[in-house]
Amino acid sequence: MKLATIQLCLKIYLQMAEILEMDFVIVDETVNRYGWRLLIDGIDTSGFMENPVCPVQHNTYEASIGKWKNFRKDNGRLIGTLEFDPEDEQAVKLYRKYKNGYMNAVSVSIISIEESEDPIYLLPGQKYPTITKSELLEVSVVTVPGQKNSVKLCKPDGSDYRLSLITKHTTMTENVEKLKQELEQARRLNAENMIKLHKARGVVSDAETEELVALAQLDYDRVSRLLDARQPAQNKPGENLAKQLVALHASRLGLTPDEIAMYEKAAQTDYEATRKALEARKGKEVIDAFVSGMQTSENKTDDRSKWTFLDYYKNDPLALEAMAQNEPERFKRLEAEFLNESKKMGCYTTPA
Repeated sequence: MKLATIQLCLKIYLQMAEILEMDFVIVDETVNRYGWRLLIDGIDTSGFMENPVCPVQHNTYEASIGKWKNFRKDNGRLIGTLEFDPEDEQAVKLYRKYKNGYMNAVSVSIISIEESEDPIYLLPGQKYPTITKSELLEVSVVTVPGQKNSVKLCKPDGSDYRLSLITKHTTMTENVEKLKQELEQARRLNAENMIKLHKARGVVSDAETEELVALAQLDYDRVSRLLDARQPAQNKPGENLAKQLVALHASRLGLTPDEIAMYEKAAQTDYEATRKALEARKGKEVIDAFVSGMQTSENKTDDRSKWTFLDYYKNDPLALEAMAQNEPERFKRLEAEFLNESKKMGCYTTPA
């Protein structure tokens, strides 16, 4: 046997003995060069596995150069093993090209079953709907794929199928950016409204407003709980306003310097309560007149004991006022007697 014949036989034997297999990432969920993508979990491979042939360049009219096996779906990728036909000269040549890096790509043909324009399935740069459900027809070895892991979309008869543009005819990048802007605007508006409410409660100062708005956009619930827990400070009037209040009543009540200081301090702490307390106190003139009247009454019992309402009104109106406050029954009795006498004289009036 000639040496050349022996070498040829040895080469063929070695080729037949070598396992001509190679693993491929067949397709993933990225956007392809045509502007669409498919979901790996939605690919039905059951029919394909009944006849898992591998054509060349999607030419299904030529004989297969191998068969696919060990298909699996892994983290958004369809992976499989291609077994090249060791008895097919073209298959062996292609295996060498892939093994030595002269070819690297494969491409799938699928039939679209369901499509979706739902934004949750769209990626930046996507112009056509996402194929959510599909049926795998074949997987070919190719020289130039439609993407790094290419997909060819076919009709059931094997002819080309084209997707319609996304309804709004805008790129997904624009849609995503618009959604982001709207979301940021909504977050800021919600944050600003919350801070305004708490500012109105008196628990947020102007100096911290912008910082709280920024924090609320990042963690709305946390900032809301923080501000809800804040208690508004008591509204304390200034020192001047407190002094003005006490000055209005100091002369009328005859307040001492110590009392004036005490009331001024109280008014700065609780203005309304202090105001009511001062207004409720009897004036110095009324009290003096009442005391004087009591003393006069004690000294001149016979004189004042016979006084009528009109006598008090003419001679000591302050004592009459003090009687209305401190001896209301006596005051009403004298007033009633006065009104009765007035009626007898033909004078009618309405008691004050």
